[in-house]
Amino acid sequence: MGRNRESRAKWIRHSHLFRGDTYECSRCGYTAGSRQERCPECDSLMTGDKYDPQWVDELEMFDAIFDD
Repeated sequence: MGRNRESRAKWIRHSHLFRGDTYECSRCGYTAGSRQERCPECDSLMTGDKYDPQWVDELEMFDAIFDD
């Protein structure tokens, strides 16, 4: 994917049950351990973030395993 300083994107924050949050670029899908001003992969300017509570899905999986 080419670098374009005019493009804009958002970080999608993924919260996890047993590990720290990860951030995914909404434009190229790059995953990082922290938010940055620009995506290191596609160089999009990050204008905000979105929240994806993935830990809820992880908790549901454990609930099904333990049959609670």
